[in-house]
Amino acid sequence: MKENKAINNIPKEIFLHKREKNTHKGQYGKVLVIAGCVGMAGAAQLCGKAAIKSGAGIVRFLAPREIFDILQVGVPEATCIDRRIEEDVNLDEYDAIAIGSGLGQGKENIRIIKKVLNEYSKTLIIDADALNCIMKYSLYGNLTMTNANVILTPHLVEAARLLEIEKVEDDMREDSGKELRQIFDATVVMKGSETQVFGKDEIYTNTTGNPGMATGGSGDVLSGIIASLAAQGYSEFESSKLGVYIHGLAGDMASFEMGEMGMTAMDIVTFTPLAIKEIYNKDQEN
Repeated sequence: MKENKAINNIPKEIFLHKREKNTHKGQYGKVLVIAGCVGMAGAAQLCGKAAIKSGAGIVRFLAPREIFDILQVGVPEATCIDRRIEEDVNLDEYDAIAIGSGLGQGKENIRIIKKVLNEYSKTLIIDADALNCIMKYSLYGNLTMTNANVILTPHLVEAARLLEIEKVEDDMREDSGKELRQIFDATVVMKGSETQVFGKDEIYTNTTGNPGMATGGSGDVLSGIIASLAAQGYSEFESSKLGVYIHGLAGDMASFEMGEMGMTAMDIVTFTPLAIKEIYNKDQEN
């Protein structure tokens, strides 16, 4: 049988805290997923499911009521709040917020994005359409002034928009990541082959992942994993570093089992707890 090399080369700096025996769900973080719209409920579902599969104790969606059925069938472990009553939501009740997956780019999102940036003070993962809305509706000031501990997760096209330049080439990734880090005082996850994480004083280059992960929804899964780890108490840099590694390792395990061509984002979700298990196993051996 062919050996799965993906699980045999986990570096020493990748480690996870073991759970204590006498614990409950409230000790493993509460994640709010602000995501989804009619026609893009799947993106929210992937983000929320990934958060649960990577260990978050509680996951809740803030989403349009019209997609509640899709979310609660796809992620029965989560609960839902209607996004039309977001003014009643106490954001600081949550240990981490992931905003953007399938959110849409309509003007109706300005209010919720401003609320989060102006009121939230814990770890905030900003991805996909939330990034697009910040750029489209000139919410840069709200982002730079936020009290939240921000993690930005752009791909190269989104990075170029944030930097207000025409294009970010692959060989510009490191300089662009450093610049985004400085401008927004945020941890920056520059997605792509060998995803890089830019923290205040360090840069991590990821070693896991494969071309089969170039599929719709893969980034939504990553946001959910990072949010889950942040809610469980890891720092912004550690949750981002561990998140991209786990995400890529899950993708490598999925590729090993089924090949790259037919992989889906939900396959990455399926293998996420198995990737975490391998990291735990490595720590036990050491």
